[in-house]
Amino acid sequence: MNKQFISSVIIAVIGCTAGNLQASPSTELAAIQREVSIMENILSSALKQDTGKQIHVSSANYFVGQGVVFELDMRGANRSLTIFSNGLNAPLPTVPEINLSNRSIELVSNQIEVISSEQGIKPSEETYQQAMLVRREGAQRIQDIAEQERDVGRKLRNLEREKRDLEFASRHDNSAEAKQLEQRKKALEKSIAELEKKQTTLTKQQQQLRQDINEKQAKREQQHAAEQQQLLEQISTSISLTLCDYGKGLRSLPNDEYVNFALKGFGNENTSLIKVFDKSDIKKCVAGDIKASELAKKAITY
Repeated sequence: MNKQFISSVIIAVIGCTAGNLQASPSTELAAIQREVSIMENILSSALKQDTGKQIHVSSANYFVGQGVVFELDMRGANRSLTIFSNGLNAPLPTVPEINLSNRSIELVSNQIEVISSEQGIKPSEETYQQAMLVRREGAQRIQDIAEQERDVGRKLRNLEREKRDLEFASRHDNSAEAKQLEQRKKALEKSIAELEKKQTTLTKQQQQLRQDINEKQAKREQQHAAEQQQLLEQISTSISLTLCDYGKGLRSLPNDEYVNFALKGFGNENTSLIKVFDKSDIKKCVAGDIKASELAKKAITY
């Protein structure tokens, strides 16, 4: 049993014809369909309970000569039972990274709005929403500071321009007004120094805020990864226990075929988490020859 099995499943879907379907007695297919439909409901209930309603079975597909494929979903898609159905669906959105150091504040703010409007939420809804809230608030604070910096910059440019005008006037005016011009120049220099100090403070605040946001983002990502791993363990345990307790219900499924589970987009929308159980191993667990934990270890995972 290796990765060639998955390829063979795909080939089976593409290559199946009406003749293939007629090759198996209709009564046999009807029995398998009924058992798979019942098992689908059992698995869906168990997964919902064991994962806090994060996972359910969205569809069940039987491939003659290969076995059953239960598609697991993290959204409220309609469940269906089909024979030789099309590929998996319902990809899950990832939590996008926002690199604050390489983006303008306006672009960061816009990106957050786009991310927030995307449908679907990853395994931990609370963690996802908290992460988005932190990024939204952080970007807004940075935008406020950046606006203050721009305002200070405008004032500095105006004062510098006025200072240059005063210096030019002083060089060409020997009257009593020269003293007034000099006094005004000193006042401008003082204001410029104060604004430059404020500008430096704002720049440091913005840099610190960016650093804080990146650190919080890293912590959220670590927490999210840990929750994903925990969810994977919950899924594996739930499936194994359910197969051990109710696997006998798949009595019409040939012993040399397999019971497969596919969760598309878990952690990466372009890949699927695949778990493959041998029908013979399920029978051993049902008979009490092996434990559910052993059945889980025997399953092949991609």
